[in-house]
Amino acid sequence: MDEGSGTLSRRMLMAGGAATLFAGGAEQRAEADTRLLATARHEPPVRIYSNMSQYNWRPILAGLRQAYPTLAIETIDMGPTELFERYYAESAAGRRSADMLISNAPDAWLRLVGRGQVLPYRSGQIAALPGWSLPFPGLYTLSADPMLLIFNKALLDPPLRPTGLQHLARIAAANPRKFRHRITTYDAASHALAYALQRAAIVAGKPGGWDLMQRLAPYMRLETGGATMLDKVTTGEYLAGFHVSAVTVLPQMRTKGRAQLLDWTLCRDGTPLALRGMAITKATRTPAGSRLVLDWLLSHTGQIAAANGGLTPCRRDIGEREVPFLTIDGIVRRLGGTAPIVLVGYDRRMIADYPGFIARWKRVFAPVRT
Repeated sequence: MDEGSGTLSRRMLMAGGAATLFAGGAEQRAEADTRLLATARHEPPVRIYSNMSQYNWRPILAGLRQAYPTLAIETIDMGPTELFERYYAESAAGRRSADMLISNAPDAWLRLVGRGQVLPYRSGQIAALPGWSLPFPGLYTLSADPMLLIFNKALLDPPLRPTGLQHLARIAAANPRKFRHRITTYDAASHALAYALQRAAIVAGKPGGWDLMQRLAPYMRLETGGATMLDKVTTGEYLAGFHVSAVTVLPQMRTKGRAQLLDWTLCRDGTPLALRGMAITKATRTPAGSRLVLDWLLSHTGQIAAANGGLTPCRRDIGEREVPFLTIDGIVRRLGGTAPIVLVGYDRRMIADYPGFIARWKRVFAPVRT
């Protein structure tokens, strides 16, 4: 992948690791886990800061309890950028802070790596992981989650149900009164993830650049959170929303009555794929327990547990029938190839680009920002 393009080739996306995790095999891994678990008994609970909801964590924590019944874990969930700022403040003051961070805010990860705050731990699972999921030493990828196009199918007849953003722009232009202020997406100025995904899609030109945003702007209202967008499309305040995280949407489709009102699709003309980074912090007070948690989350079993919570596993040895929602292979199949996929990765230029991008974003969406 070109560092700034965000475009994945089929070879890069489909490349996976070998089945053998490291030379010692299962017996040596079990011995290493036993030693780590013995050390972890003398550590405090593993503290994880993330921007994942309770329903995302539920199957993961259940799996970890089954694997390591004596290992205590506590999760604290907050905004994708806030968790980094809290870690900086607490660790600088010498206070107890996060042992692990999990977030899909790539610019925040770039800053953390730049400050030397990622423990360069080499996981025993590394050989089973695709190269694109290992951006820096110690920084791993828990999931690679697509951004979805959602719409209220109860209020949109089949010809008005979008299959992509270019299609949505044409539909809105042909029905301006119906769609005025009834399409939503993340406000790029609201937080790191929103900026990263909007920038990646616009820079890649998939499904379009600033010209597409200009065409959509008269029909838009911007939001800061995926749950808000999901609820407002479901109730009909909005007719459609784009770049809404699958992690938010897919588990909630099981909510009673929602599937009768709401539907979703991958944008055929451009689907951002957001990498959910995961690392042990330099300030960790649970080096043994954190290693156990990170290795388990990267394992086949851990990735399936994450998928059961709505995340999209990055390992390619997980079949579509093993998970309730999406896999990388399933995304590629639905899109008819890798060409529409835009990787929301770790482009170092996004930090320098931020002021200019946000200034232009605000000009385009000035009349409709909430």
